[in-house]
Amino acid sequence: MIVDAPDPRWAKPPERATLNLMSPSLEPGHQERAELAETVLAVLQDWFDRADTMPASGIALDEALAARLMNPPSDDGRDLDAILSDLEEAGRSGVYHPSGGHLSYIPNAGLYTAALADFLAAGLNRYTGVSHAAPGMSVIEHGMVRWMTTLFGLGGSASGVLLSGGSMANFTGVVAARTARLGDEFGNGVIYVTPHTHHSVEKAARIAGFRKDQVRIVTVDADLRMEPDSLRAAIAADRAAGLNPFLVVGSAGTTDTGTVDPLQSLARIVADEGLWLHVDAAYGGFFQLTERGRAAIAGIELADSIAIDPHKGLSIPFGVGALLVRDEGHLIDANQGRGAYLLEDDHYSGIRDIASLGPELSRPFRALQMWLPLHLHGVAPFREALDSSLDLAAYAYRRLSGIDGLQTPWQPDLSIVAFRFDDDELGHRALEAVNQNRVVHVSPTTIEDRFVLRFAILNRRTTQDHIDHAIDIIEKTLIG
Repeated sequence: MIVDAPDPRWAKPPERATLNLMSPSLEPGHQERAELAETVLAVLQDWFDRADTMPASGIALDEALAARLMNPPSDDGRDLDAILSDLEEAGRSGVYHPSGGHLSYIPNAGLYTAALADFLAAGLNRYTGVSHAAPGMSVIEHGMVRWMTTLFGLGGSASGVLLSGGSMANFTGVVAARTARLGDEFGNGVIYVTPHTHHSVEKAARIAGFRKDQVRIVTVDADLRMEPDSLRAAIAADRAAGLNPFLVVGSAGTTDTGTVDPLQSLARIVADEGLWLHVDAAYGGFFQLTERGRAAIAGIELADSIAIDPHKGLSIPFGVGALLVRDEGHLIDANQGRGAYLLEDDHYSGIRDIASLGPELSRPFRALQMWLPLHLHGVAPFREALDSSLDLAAYAYRRLSGIDGLQTPWQPDLSIVAFRFDDDELGHRALEAVNQNRVVHVSPTTIEDRFVLRFAILNRRTTQDHIDHAIDIIEKTLIG
């Protein structure tokens, strides 16, 4: 049974022994390194110890604290314990992503073993932009990309690149499609999306040089899926007007409702018309690991490119997304560059330079955050966590569907459950009541000018108790 969130002072961990770590040398010795690591790891140990009982949100950010956190660094440095104390205070506000009650936006529970991998990657500090600098590390990254392209059945010519997240993956996908289908003349190119396509696609189009009038909004059906007939009609109309349709963006799980567009139908249209199909699967892509997920996003294997976020479906720490493409050559054509100081070819002993596949030359060794946990735990626990999210979403939908005053018009395709109220004002009050309680945190959206609440279920710590707790509060709000 979940109880109301404890006093906000819960967040303060036990007192640590103070260490003499004032302004350590830039080259600390073995003992000093051990003390620094022990002090920092103690913070993480305490954080993960409390993850299962953590409320979903914290207290408001104090103005005085915010001002103090903005202070510039001093010339002489500070004690590490004082710095970590400030960090703890800074972290008491906002949404607590590790909490099982985090049902807002797209949850990320975090993963301790991936955090250790990130620590290793930063500490080893090997450069992976060009393969000859760290060929073994480059192979690890290419191996993770190959695992994902194989997961989606993209074929032997497929490739991809790890990026900071879905926004950069969508941008890199748009640029690859532009280069492959339009070349340097793209002033009359047209991109097709829906009202529920993630806003990062329109942003990517703008950054890639497209005007707003080059992004066409295709209508959706009652289930909020792109209408294939409307897409065909829009393409025909644009061609008749002398424009050059080139890119269709489908969603394998929208952020608003988790809806999956009819990917198989979109793929047939794209093939008939000679366009490029990009699928934004940043949220929903890793449900491909599950039987139900594969059925829900069937057709994704026909895409020319796929955006997917390990920092969503696999709970890898924020900052690890990916773009996958059916043909590696399209990424190379769009991204390869060569400075005069880079005398080698774009590969070393057959290992492709990662910098030739994406926009970054300087980049972190992101793959280790995937490679270490997947090899350590195996794939099965990640699949089980995703299946659990699907089960909880189905349970939440069934329970919400039986409540007077609520409307559940969209049966979840994946693990997001969106619902609205007969009275939008009651919806606002329900949102406030749930989030003020702090055990669960939910976020709203707007669909067809109506206020909508949503449960985004993707945290392996989320239980049926969390779902019931939120719904109980919503029911009490409706009763008044």
